Amino acid sequence: MTSYQTNAQRLEAVQSRDSRADGQFVYAVISTGIVCYPSCPSRAALPENMRYFMDVPSALADGYRYCKRCRTDLPPLAVRNRQLVIDACRLIDNAIDAVRIDSIAANLGISRYHLQKLFKQYVGLSPKAYAQAIRLSRLQEHLQNKPSITQALLDAGYESVGGFYGAVQGRLGMKASTLHRGSVGVQIRYGFAVTTFGRIVVAQTAKGLCAVLFGESEESLIADLSQRFPKAILVHDTDDMQPQIDSVVCKINLPDAAIDIPLDILGTVFQEKVWQALRDIQPGKTASYKDVAQAIGQPTAARAVARACSENPLAVLVPCHRVVKADGGLSGYRWGVERKRELLDKESC
Repeated sequence: MTSYQTNAQRLEAVQSRDSRADGQFVYAVISTGIVCYPSCPSRAALPENMRYFMDVPSALADGYRYCKRCRTDLPPLAVRNRQLVIDACRLIDNAIDAVRIDSIAANLGISRYHLQKLFKQYVGLSPKAYAQAIRLSRLQEHLQNKPSITQALLDAGYESVGGFYGAVQGRLGMKASTLHRGSVGVQIRYGFAVTTFGRIVVAQTAKGLCAVLFGESEESLIADLSQRFPKAILVHDTDDMQPQIDSVVCKINLPDAAIDIPLDILGTVFQEKVWQALRDIQPGKTASYKDVAQAIGQPTAARAVARACSENPLAVLVPCHRVVKADGGLSGYRWGVERKRELLDKESC
């Protein structure tokens, strides 16, 4: 993050209307007597007419007044927008019945379009997709405790059984009745391969890949797979899986390869947001846990991001190895820090 410690850095931020500088400092214009955020859309003043302050109260104490364009009487726009998204998530999280996005937007005093835009920016999902993910999380909990599948679906917020099957079932990778029995009977086919970075097992459901795991031996890989899917039917099927295995090996050995591999990965709402953010980190690039937390709109959740990375079941395809400590150093990696270093070295070439 830019520190904006020098006037040259601050001037550059003001001239480029850099919203990242909002909250880092403010500037006052001597000729107009107003104080603005760096991202203020007003025409930039002459450098010699600017004074810089740490915050708005300091400028007010020096005799300047609020700007009506960038609303320095309120928190910075990015902070206000983030709070709107947090409030919208809270309304969706607490909704008992099916969520109406128009109602959520009206409750917040903004348009549906603006809510959609903010959600995509801060959450990476549409409000509808987020609401579906919340209901799906509730469903997974209810299915374990309800004697009736229908009752579990209704308690999770679905208006009807048909509504669930029409809107969300594709995300499960299995029928609700199967999930209700603890995933009994789900067939997962798997095969082994050797990559530049070690031995892997590649596993998939009928929907797509559900696991890519590193291990030292086939026995340890099967044990890892069995622990992750304890009630599934595991079928060793290298022949039919060979095309998928070849694609995974190619993607691991050549991270820049443009290969689109269907995935069947399901986690909590938070995990899915983190995993999607990881897939946005390009080969050769890294991000800190705090960077990822900020990317999903939860800047204080760096530790939770680290846990989500450790629970990632798709090595390299969901590139949790590209997440590093704030100082650039390598932190823990489920499949070994040395393997993480090798993966990053390969991608930086």
